[in-house]
Amino acid sequence: MIEAILSTAPALFPVFAVLGLVLGGVALWQARRRKWPAVTAVLWGLSLAGEVAATLTPTVNGSSGEPTCSIGSGVWETATTLQELMNIALYVPLALFATLVLRRPLTVLAACTVLSAATEVGQTLLGTGRACDGADLVDNALGALIGTAAAVVWLWLRRRGPLFGRRDVLHGLATTGTGLAAVTAVIWLYVPLHHDAAGFGAVTAADETEVPRRIAAQLFGPGTLLQTTYRTTDPEKPPQPVLEVTTDRGRFRIEWPTGRLLTSAAADTRIDPGTLAQDQVLKVGADFATTWFPDLIGGLTPTLTPTDTPGAYLLSYRRSNADNVQMAVRVDITVSTSGRVMSSSAHRGADPRP
Repeated sequence: MIEAILSTAPALFPVFAVLGLVLGGVALWQARRRKWPAVTAVLWGLSLAGEVAATLTPTVNGSSGEPTCSIGSGVWETATTLQELMNIALYVPLALFATLVLRRPLTVLAACTVLSAATEVGQTLLGTGRACDGADLVDNALGALIGTAAAVVWLWLRRRGPLFGRRDVLHGLATTGTGLAAVTAVIWLYVPLHHDAAGFGAVTAADETEVPRRIAAQLFGPGTLLQTTYRTTDPEKPPQPVLEVTTDRGRFRIEWPTGRLLTSAAADTRIDPGTLAQDQVLKVGADFATTWFPDLIGGLTPTLTPTDTPGAYLLSYRRSNADNVQMAVRVDITVSTSGRVMSSSAHRGADPRP
C-alpha cells in the first residue's frame, strides 16, 4: 500500500514534512500564547498537515480533464472500500486533537466538515489528479465525528469536561453556514456536478475504482458507468501493472497505480462525419494529447493524416531515440470531423513502431 501511494504521489512525504514543520511550529507558538497543552497542540498541527498533504499533493498523472464532482446513489457503493476507510481514518486524529485543545466539540465537528468539503472541491480545481466525490465528504465527516466523540469521552474521564454551551453551538452553526455557503458558491460557479447512478457493483477490485471512475467520466463524459476492471501486465514493459477498464461508453487501459492513460476507444466505433475543418480537427486532437499525454508530446509537432474511412483523421506524434539520447515516443489519436475522439494510444519505449 505504501509503495502504491508513493508511486502515485511521490512528493507526499516531502510536502508533509514541510507542512508539519510549519503547522506544528504555529501550533506550538499558539499553545504557549493561549496556554494550550503543547504536545496535543503540536499533534493537532501535524494532523492538519497530514490532511492537507494527503488530499492536495498532486499525483503523478495530475489533472485529467475538466473539474467535476460526483454525487448521487452510485458513489455510495464504494463507501466501504479501503480507500474510503482511509478517508475516515484521516479525520479521526484531526478532530480528536482539535477537540482536546479547544474543548468545543460542535465547533470542531463543523470546521472539519467544512474543511473536507473545501478539500474535495480544491483537489479537482487545482488539478491534483484526485476526484471530487460526495462519498469522501461523508467518510471524512464520519471520521471527524468519531474523533470528536473520543475526545469528549477522554475529557470527561479526565474531569475536564468539554465546553458545551451556547457559544459552542453558535460557533458551530456559523462555521457550517458560512463555510458550506462559500464551498457551494464555488461549486456553482466552477465545478459541474454529475449524478452517478448505482451500477459499480461489477467492478472487480474495490480498491481500484476511484481512479478508473474519474478517468472514465473525463474521457467519455459525466455519468459514465464502470462495468469491469481487469488487472494485467503491460506486454511492452513487464512487469508494469495495467488496468483494463470497460464502461458503458468505451474502454481504456491505464498504468497502475499512476493512472497514466495508455489507450482508449469509444464504444460506438461508427465514424460520424461532421463539418470541422482540418485545423479544427487538429486542435481537438492536440487538446486531448495535452490533457492526457503532456509528458510525452513536449517539443513535438503532430502530423494529421486522413484515415481509410472518410470523416476521420489520425493525429500522430513521433520521436525516435537516436543515439539513445531521448526516449522514443509514439502517440496516435483518431478524431472524427464531428470533433469526437474515437481512440488513442501512447507508447513510451526504445523501439516505436512506424
